[in-house]
Amino acid sequence: MTEEWRKKLAANMKNAENNVDFCEALYRYIIERLELPKDTHQRELYYLVLFSVRLKMPNEDVSTLESRLATVDCHQTSYIVSKKTLLMMEIERELGVSLDAISATDVVSVDDYADKLWEKINEK
Repeated sequence: MTEEWRKKLAANMKNAENNVDFCEALYRYIIERLELPKDTHQRELYYLVLFSVRLKMPNEDVSTLESRLATVDCHQTSYIVSKKTLLMMEIERELGVSLDAISATDVVSVDDYADKLWEKINEK
C-alpha cells in the first residue's frame, strides 16, 4: 500500500458520517493494509492477519506454517497476535485515538473494533 493510498483510506475513516460507513471504511483499510483479496469476507481480525501471513508464505505447507506461527515470544504472544496489535496501533494513530488495554483486548472482529473506535472518536 502506498503512502498516498493509505492516507486516502484513512481519510475515508475520518470523514465517515455514521458508524456503518466508518465500519466499512475501516474494513477497506484493513483489507488493503494486509494486502488481502478485495473479495475477502472474513470479519475476525485474528483470521484476517493470519490469512495475510499465509498469502506471503505460499510455499510453506500449512502444518509447518501453523507450527511456526503458534510459537510465542518472551511475552507469551504469537506472531499473529503481535501483528494484529501493531495493525490496531497504526489505525488508532491514524485516527488520533487510543483504546485502553481492556477495550482493545475485547476486540475480536472488525465490527467490534469499529464500534469501539467510533465511540472513542465521538467522545472528542
